[in-house]
This record gives sequence, C-alpha cells and structure tokens, in this order.
Amino acid sequence: MRKAIRFVAFVVFALLAFAPAGGASPGKTASEEASVRVFVLRYKRVEEAALLIRPHLSDSASVTLTQKLNAMTITDREENLKTIAKVVAEFDVPPRGFTFAVKLVRARADVPAGSMAQEIGGIGAKLKTMFQFNDYALIDSALLKGSEGTIVSYRLGEEYVLNFTIGAAGNGDELLLSPFQLSRWKKTDQGRLYPMPLYRASIPILLNQTLVVGASREEGSKNALILILLAQEAARPGQPGGKTVEKR
Repeated sequence: MRKAIRFVAFVVFALLAFAPAGGASPGKTASEEASVRVFVLRYKRVEEAALLIRPHLSDSASVTLTQKLNAMTITDREENLKTIAKVVAEFDVPPRGFTFAVKLVRARADVPAGSMAQEIGGIGAKLKTMFQFNDYALIDSALLKGSEGTIVSYRLGEEYVLNFTIGAAGNGDELLLSPFQLSRWKKTDQGRLYPMPLYRASIPILLNQTLVVGASREEGSKNALILILLAQEAARPGQPGGKTVEKR
C-alpha cells in the first residue's frame, strides 16, 4: 500500500513540475506544452508496450517504467500522449483463447480394403484420397482449450501424448504452434514411462481450416499415425456469442 501511495505522489509532483505557471510558456502553444500521463497495463508486459510506443514519442519525451506496478510514466506533448493512449489500449487486451478439435487416427495398409472403422465415418473417405492406406481407425478424439503463450498437453488413447505451445496471434487468423510434438509412451528397462517423440515441428495453422499431419517411420511404411486438427477462436470475456468447436 505504501508503494502505491509513493507512486501517486511521484505522479502528482511530476504534474506540478511540468505545469506552466500562468499559462503556456512564451513561444509555445498549449499543444506543445509537456504533459504527463501514467499507463498501467493489465494484460501485457510494460516492457513490450515501451518498445511499441517508441515511434510515437518526440525527441524531448521521457519514459519511466515501474515494473512492479506494470506501469509507465510518459512525459510528452499532449497530442503524442493521445496517440500513445490509443496504441496502448489496442495492445493491452486479454490474450486470445482458442479451441482445438483433435483426432488421432491409425492408418494401415496391411489389411483388406473396405475395413474402415465406422467411428471414422466420412473422415476416413477423405483420408483415403490423401494417403495410400486401406484402413483408418480412430484412436482418440478430444476438444482442447488454450490461449496465447500457453502450453497445451493431452494424452490421446493409452499410448500417445500431444504437446504444443500457442504463439502470439495478434489480430490475424494464423497461429504458430511451436514446438508441436506428438509422442508415444515408452518404458525404460527400469519400468519408468517416458515420452518418445514421433513428430516434432513448428506448425503454422489457419483458424477454421482443418490441418492433417501424418507421421510414419518411413515413407513406404504400412502403418502410420494421422493427426487431424481444427482450431477456432473462443469468445473473449464480455463478447456476445463466439465461435465454438464441438467434439466430433
């Protein structure tokens, strides 16, 4: 509580120090007079905001960061401060949330054609046009949730685990999942389980578009794993409606 009081006292002192005595200084208009404004960020780091506002500062401006409060105090012309306020408001928003509909499918070529598992349905028919396998069986499916900068991890079936980190999305429709890793649980000689990576990469995906990733030991393998992923944006707090994904 004492730190907050000292911070406010500092701001008041700064305002008094820059306030002109008896109107604007000779030769300067009101818009050219220095003003002070404090910006307290709720969602983003103040260090990132400080880099973002640099192009909008005048040569005589000053910026003081208070990291404990995630705040910055800026002294500059009023017209610049108005622009900076708009930039900060657009930047300091809650992280975007997303839902990921995931299906893990086992593909086989060493079985008779037409033995496709019923739970795959129409997806199996689409996969047959993309890969040279006869059978596609669903291992597991899930609906996962995450937001920018978070790690998503989920166990698919009894043997597999999926991990990925959601990169900063900005305002666009493209997400970068990096690293994106599908692993299989293995046992050591001592009987301890550990995840053995089967597929690892940085994957850019587009919202509302289905991504299909195939993983096999070699190109001519008779068995493979196929991961089907559909990402959509979740509604932000306070937003009506929102896009949702249902488990399929």
